[in-house]
Amino acid sequence: MRHLGKLTIVFGVATLLAACSGGPRPTFDCNSVAPCNDSVVTNSQGGSTMAGRDIEIVDVVPRDPIIVNATGYSAPITSKNMSKPQARLMALRGSKLDAYRNLSERVYGLKIDGTSSLSNLMMQHDELRTYVDAYLVGAKVISQRELEDGTFETVVEMALQENFRQCVSSPSSILSNPGCQIRSGSQNTGVNSSYTSQPSNFYTVE
Repeated sequence: MRHLGKLTIVFGVATLLAACSGGPRPTFDCNSVAPCNDSVVTNSQGGSTMAGRDIEIVDVVPRDPIIVNATGYSAPITSKNMSKPQARLMALRGSKLDAYRNLSERVYGLKIDGTSSLSNLMMQHDELRTYVDAYLVGAKVISQRELEDGTFETVVEMALQENFRQCVSSPSSILSNPGCQIRSGSQNTGVNSSYTSQPSNFYTVE
């Protein structure tokens, strides 16, 4: 009888141990940007461990693109060699090119060259020249209209993505990073399939 009581106690203890070992594991909510599985446990304090190593989780906040717009104007053309429709089309085209030039100035800036000459400690000649050399990809025309005096107005815009911010903030990356390099427009005239097949990361083309 005493032996039967001991067996009952041993069986009860074994049952309790089996229930404790086979119970459900404590689970935590997955609040990280990384995928959660059995090897990754994330606690409520935001810490996570994987195979005994700490993992740093970095939240990436996407930024909206910068929308840059510019306006160009062109005066009416009066020429005896052109008909009235031809003159209107030329003026319309001129306003579009002027808008692209203003857009290039806003995005890339101006190169200014100046010369000055002195004679008897007096200024004789002072000259300033501005240059714009840019290759625009993704610029689009928003509106074109003719004003009351015959002048044409064109508005263009371009969306600059996050890569453009990085390239402008680090001038050295413009020379070292291929994604930041802007090729000259003369290279686009040749038959180069490798160049035309690579889209630019600077812009949003629609």
